[in-house]
Amino acid sequence: KEIAELTRDSLIDEEKNKEWEGIRTSFGIYTEGKKGTYMIRPRYLENKITPDNLKFLLKMSKKYGDGRLHITTRQDLQFHGVKREDIAELLEEISKKGYFTKATGGNGARAIVTPPTTGFEEEVFDVTIHGKIITDYILEGKDFMGLPRKYKIALSNKEENSIYVKISDLGFQAVIKNEKKGFRVYGAGGLGPTAKESIVLKDFIEEDEILYQVVAIRNLFSDHGNRTVKSKARLRYILINIGEEEFLKLYNKYLGDVYNEKGESLKTITRKIIDTKQSTINYSKKSKNKNENEEILDSNIVKGKEDGKYGYYLRPPRGDIYVKDGNEISDFIKKLDYEVELRLTSNQKIFVRNLKMDDLLKLKNISKNYYSGNEFLNSYSCVGKSTCNLGILDTPPILDSILDYFNDKIELTNYIPQISLSGCPNSCATHQISKLGFSGKKKKDGDYFTIFAKGEFLNKTIKLNEVVGEIKAEKIPYFLEDIAKILKKEKKLYEEYIKEERFLELIVKYS
Repeated sequence: KEIAELTRDSLIDEEKNKEWEGIRTSFGIYTEGKKGTYMIRPRYLENKITPDNLKFLLKMSKKYGDGRLHITTRQDLQFHGVKREDIAELLEEISKKGYFTKATGGNGARAIVTPPTTGFEEEVFDVTIHGKIITDYILEGKDFMGLPRKYKIALSNKEENSIYVKISDLGFQAVIKNEKKGFRVYGAGGLGPTAKESIVLKDFIEEDEILYQVVAIRNLFSDHGNRTVKSKARLRYILINIGEEEFLKLYNKYLGDVYNEKGESLKTITRKIIDTKQSTINYSKKSKNKNENEEILDSNIVKGKEDGKYGYYLRPPRGDIYVKDGNEISDFIKKLDYEVELRLTSNQKIFVRNLKMDDLLKLKNISKNYYSGNEFLNSYSCVGKSTCNLGILDTPPILDSILDYFNDKIELTNYIPQISLSGCPNSCATHQISKLGFSGKKKKDGDYFTIFAKGEFLNKTIKLNEVVGEIKAEKIPYFLEDIAKILKKEKKLYEEYIKEERFLELIVKYS
């Protein structure tokens, strides 16, 4: 309500406008390049969205924006093309449905990332409630705004979903030790021009200790983060500047201070919420579905831990959902006679949970014209220069041209890994943790991409992708086609091929 009122007042009062300009990004309100319009980012608790709310938000996008919702790489949906004079009314309308934009941008704690599959698939344990506890605590006051820069927190339910935990300012990986639920704690990681893998802060904490970590890192960051040079302000620069040993000493001091100040209070709050959470699912013995052997080959299908339940990833082109497509999917789900959940993902997808296989196949069929199938066809990019103020290249049309090249070579796409394209070094398309990532730059003779590959992401401590060369944008399709032909002919996995010298030789051929 307050930001909506200030937004409206800023249109007619210069002093209010200065105040609004100073805080708008902390409320998820960003300018869109030279378009003169704005992007608005609401917060989505537990990365959930109901079919009804999806239809509502699509209606708002048509009324106030450019008629689409954009899925981000941090489990959000954004409005684009919003005029300045319409922002206040949009904020007020979405607030009636429980959507708000506090701390969705600017120098504060961003959305808490949790796997969209947690609570649904086989896992160490469900981390949904832990993400909610952290989110609620952060949003209670203003302590987690006004930081030196953004503060990103992630949780994982098992090793395979732990990548964001290991590249965040603070990460919690679910583990069980001595029959007790808890987390391995990571910290001080991040992507971007100066990327850094997170380090292990604690090998194990019990699950009711998470808020002490959240507060300790917040306090350390607030006191020692660089508030003068924005490009050096993230938490990882403290680690880079003082080294791992000194950083761990500093972290442990701040952690001890929080325990001394808060006593058992944060543990009591957390334990009470965890203990009162009731499970609504009784898991039964698995049985083989008649369609399973054939359909589970689709990489977008996930088997649930409950008998006969499946999940399906929907990935719209460019990560953009338009009114017609979104309404068709929402209407289909609403007609089902059982409960289905929608969760937003970190790679521009919507994960539809708890489907019966027959209904999953129907959903797959109605969405086949605008949702892709294999890994490569689910490749993604950042929003690009036309929208982003920091962008160097306009990546969405570049990605479109790459995908279009394979329209008449569709069989080859089964051999190409998922790629991601960032329009600048800032890694909004996470090129440093992709199977094959590209980061854009301009040279005198055209658009180029730095190529990132060879990362290792399933160890206790990970290794980010390294720079393996560069390529002109227009040559990427031919480069990928060569990779596909080699893998097809030799029946070789991409992960094996990139370890060979000839992978680098192929890059040199196109550089």
